[in-house]
Amino acid sequence: MRLPFVAALLVLAACSRTTEGTSPLLVGSINPRQRNVAPARVCNAQGGEQGWRVELLGERFTPIPQDVLTGEPTVGLPQVTLKGPVTFTLDRADVFYRDSTLLQVDIPTSDSTPPEALPPGNYAVEVKNPGGGASEVADLLIVVPPPTVTRVTAPQGFSFSGPSQLIVEGTGFRPDALPAMKLLREDGFEVEIFALSVNSSTRITTELPAGTPEGTYAFVLENPEGCAVTQLNAVTVAYARLGALTIEPRFGWQRRNQPITLYNTPTGSQRPFGEGAPEVWLVAPLKADPTQTVTIPLQRVASVSPSILNAVVPTCSGNAALPLTDDACPNGILAGGPYALRVADTSGALGEVPAANGFSVLENEPPVIEALSPSAIDTTGLDASKPLVVTGRNFGAGAKVQLLKQLGTGNILACDLPATGTASATSLSALVPRTIAAAQCAESTPTGDSVQASEGLQLDPGLFVVRVQNTADPAYANYSGLIVTNPAANPVHGPATNTQLATARADFPLVLATDDLGQPFLYALGGTDGTNTLASVEVAPVTLFGDVGGACTGTPCTFRTLERTPLGVGTQGDTPEPRRGLTAIVRTVPGDTSYLFVLGGVRGSDGNAVNTVERAQVLKVADAPALAPPERGTKEGTALPTGTFYYRVSAVLDGNDPENPNGETLPSDEYPVKTNEGLNTVTLTWRCVPGAAKYRIYRTATANESSGAERQLDEVAAPATPACTGTELPQVSYEDAGAKTPTEDAPRPLPPGALGRWVSLGTGLTVARGNAAARLVGDTVYVSGGCATAGGSCPSAAAALASIERATFTPNSMQLGNFAEAGAHTRARQRHSLAVANAATAPRSFTTPTDIRQDVWLLAVGGDQGGAPLTGTGIIEVAKVREDDAEVATPTFSAATYNTQGTHGGWTEVIADYLFQAGSTGGTGFKFGSAFVCRGTGNTPGQCDAPSQFDGTLDNALSGYQQGGPRYLAGTTLFRAFIYAAGGFPNDAGGTPTATLERIIY
Repeated sequence: MRLPFVAALLVLAACSRTTEGTSPLLVGSINPRQRNVAPARVCNAQGGEQGWRVELLGERFTPIPQDVLTGEPTVGLPQVTLKGPVTFTLDRADVFYRDSTLLQVDIPTSDSTPPEALPPGNYAVEVKNPGGGASEVADLLIVVPPPTVTRVTAPQGFSFSGPSQLIVEGTGFRPDALPAMKLLREDGFEVEIFALSVNSSTRITTELPAGTPEGTYAFVLENPEGCAVTQLNAVTVAYARLGALTIEPRFGWQRRNQPITLYNTPTGSQRPFGEGAPEVWLVAPLKADPTQTVTIPLQRVASVSPSILNAVVPTCSGNAALPLTDDACPNGILAGGPYALRVADTSGALGEVPAANGFSVLENEPPVIEALSPSAIDTTGLDASKPLVVTGRNFGAGAKVQLLKQLGTGNILACDLPATGTASATSLSALVPRTIAAAQCAESTPTGDSVQASEGLQLDPGLFVVRVQNTADPAYANYSGLIVTNPAANPVHGPATNTQLATARADFPLVLATDDLGQPFLYALGGTDGTNTLASVEVAPVTLFGDVGGACTGTPCTFRTLERTPLGVGTQGDTPEPRRGLTAIVRTVPGDTSYLFVLGGVRGSDGNAVNTVERAQVLKVADAPALAPPERGTKEGTALPTGTFYYRVSAVLDGNDPENPNGETLPSDEYPVKTNEGLNTVTLTWRCVPGAAKYRIYRTATANESSGAERQLDEVAAPATPACTGTELPQVSYEDAGAKTPTEDAPRPLPPGALGRWVSLGTGLTVARGNAAARLVGDTVYVSGGCATAGGSCPSAAAALASIERATFTPNSMQLGNFAEAGAHTRARQRHSLAVANAATAPRSFTTPTDIRQDVWLLAVGGDQGGAPLTGTGIIEVAKVREDDAEVATPTFSAATYNTQGTHGGWTEVIADYLFQAGSTGGTGFKFGSAFVCRGTGNTPGQCDAPSQFDGTLDNALSGYQQGGPRYLAGTTLFRAFIYAAGGFPNDAGGTPTATLERIIY
């Protein structure tokens, strides 16, 4: 077998010109693992049985035949000798001839067969041809020991959201070359890591990649020349933990994406949310592949505070791009659950909502409550003869009715009501007992944690939320609310509220209005701070339980001032018109929104009464631009800093808009965008808004500010072409490359509940009126009394008015007709109030005969003629304004015969068959009286079928307000179970008004 090979070598030796001569020329050495490094380095350990292969480069490497005449001819190869700390000649079997320019040699190691551990150091290499002649080159090979690893540490700990620095300590590291490194977990999972720098032969700085799973890892390091080391159990990757995480709501319908709020309650070493928006995933299967559980990123994750995040679960869109184009949501999340959520915070901490407390995707639409019957009861409750009937849709099989109460701790107590009657998907009936044991109740914290009920439910006066709770899934619907009154009509102070007016004021109207989603808001309009007349308008939301929210950057919370829509700012110009002594009503249009109407008042600039009527729209959520998910790009030069930015877009309408001319819409939904060095621009895209003249772009000024901190970044004109028409509206886009930054005093986006511009209506009132009273009765607005400038300055006695006027709305519309005279009071009065008695406000007083059920009476209560409260006959007047559901042409007022004390600067209401009168009796005196609106017998009210029935003694029902004295000329309004009273003077001589707000339960 060897003869042909020997023969071939003989031919080569005899005929090849490249093998002529006997002296080789050694040029260099190469380690095939490091071809670009010279001289070659070789490790004195590992390498397998043969050791490490090295290539020797040169010329005239000449093998010769040997033992040709014997039976076993061989080839004589060049001899290779290493000369360094020791001299070592390689075995003939470790030398391989490739051609006259290349020899390959295997360098033995301590682990080869046989072992030979060369001492580390520089070695000269000598190559000697078998026919004579040699070549030697000094320092042509460097022998190095294998590396060792003594420990791997993370000096700053581990961060899931970003790389974590690792320090590797040991020996044998190569400062001139980077090693290969990886982490290896026992289950076979590998993480490749890259050296940032080899600081010395004993220290390496590297990074653990972001998102590395937790666990204990072996550390594997391999030097470029081939030697490696494995340190078992070298590093345990563990991340800091967020606090206990909860979500609300815990469910969403598969056919629409579901906004949620995520709460973080850290204790001990647990962390709050850090700056910027974290990553949040739902762990669930998608419809497209229901057998695979995947991590699905939540959308629009926004950091509200260190304990609160807002986000959207893509129940319908799944991982597909927005906007949604298929109502069937084929790419959505598979119905089922509950599914766990995972959170990777920007601080590097991790958190999880376990599946047991996770998010469920509903196959069917969740419940919706549309009405309660009755909507108001007293503390005796309801029995089987007249149960509570809850009507709506999508009530699940076995759904139950619960009554919810907000406890003093802020926790919510939910108690099961005993079911009665036949349940259906649209109607449930339940008893309302006076007490419910704690065993029938569940309690939850404001962050959604379930805790054992600390108490049962007592049916006290106040506002209760009714819930329909499915039993087959976590879905529920809340409805505010069930009003519970005191059978004796003895009002009590309601729960304290932590919200007050932004500006202390008096002599202003406080009204309640709702937006297109039905969210209620309180509005304070104008008035006086005791020295200056005010034009400012403030707003605050009202919660399900009747509490009042607001701007809570400090303590206490305050109403938000609507800086862009003070009184008088509208189509007439941008100059606010301060006004006191004005009155206001609210018109809520079904399927639309509410509209505020401001009537008359006393102008601050000259003290004259005015006859103006102005309207402002409660801005609709539906009118805001629909911002698509922003796109990131790359741009050289000016660029956004790295971090999280929040964006919103609003439209500014042109002057022809009938509801909000020249006004701004609410902003779009907020979108967070994370920029980095590679993706440093943001492009916003939205559908054009018909009638828009321009658009305002809002952005947080600096990276990682909190959600909601946006300020105006830019304003751009609406494109003229293409026209903003058609079923598929054209898109508008804007690129933010960081060239602009919002200034500290730049405007913020309008808040929920903001108003549009004030629109002046026609000819206004028939006469100028300040300190008048107004009331909406069906579609008709009544304005009565007040003071006029003619004959004396308002509010002098000579200026007091007795006249009444009215105007009528087009049904289901905000269009108000012209005002016209509609009778007069028997006595001129101002700083009085109006109340309505009908089947809605006094149901037991409008039952017999049947023809009175459509009657409506208007009551004028208290007031003055420029000084002290009215006294004597006619403190309260009454007139029928509707009869048999038709408007009375000229209402005739007559004096009611109530036994009461004169009040002014207060309020009046008819509620649950009772007339309530509150106001200043002079100085710091105060009266709060109540009685049946129509005199009855015992606990049964009389029928309101004639003026003479409006009679009785208004007993003192409450000694006074909790704060603010008599709250003279306070703003007051009735909503659900509460009378809200804000501001007011400490006495009827004026002084410094209060900013406080309180509630009274009737």
